Amino acid sequence: MSEEPSLPTRAQADALAGRALARAQRSAWEAGTGRSPARPSAEGQGLAPWDQRRQRARALGEDDPEDRGPGLPPGRDRPGPTRFDPRTGSRELARMVDKRGWGGKLAMAAVVAGWEEIVGRQVAEHCAIESFEAGRITLRASSSSWAQQLRLMQPVIEARVAQALRSAPGAPAGRGPAPIELRILGPAGPTWKRRGVGLRGARGPRDTYG
Repeated sequence: MSEEPSLPTRAQADALAGRALARAQRSAWEAGTGRSPARPSAEGQGLAPWDQRRQRARALGEDDPEDRGPGLPPGRDRPGPTRFDPRTGSRELARMVDKRGWGGKLAMAAVVAGWEEIVGRQVAEHCAIESFEAGRITLRASSSSWAQQLRLMQPVIEARVAQALRSAPGAPAGRGPAPIELRILGPAGPTWKRRGVGLRGARGPRDTYG
């Protein structure tokens, strides 16, 4: 007479239930419907489910098209943006410039730095930016004749300056810069200083004062 099969012990029953729960959690995690990964089990050499899948893809020498990251639903390959994501330096600088209202000053500084490229080398040699403020740039000519010539060229220079301000770093996006007015001055009078600094090409006291 054969013996009746014995019932599993409590430890064996717990082990079977744990394996079944691990398989269910692993299936839910791979499908993107689970909230937490399954605990490592004795199967698969203790690898997490998503690592097992990637290991199989690497062993076959092909990328898994369904690999969208652990716990992500179909159609998504990465989590959405959060406030913990790193931010680039250029983005932070642009935000600070906009917050503090430095855009106009930075754009004007770019015009001063690229003055020769904007108006040309010949004009830049006889005309320098003396000061600037909101909506106005004051130019100093090397001679009275050049001051007169610059007044004739004023519409062209204003258009070039406006274009440079529009494309300069820090310029407000979505709207053009404010109209720019040029104020052209002739050569400065003698300062009677022992060591003065003059413009290149100026004739000094022989020139007329504008």
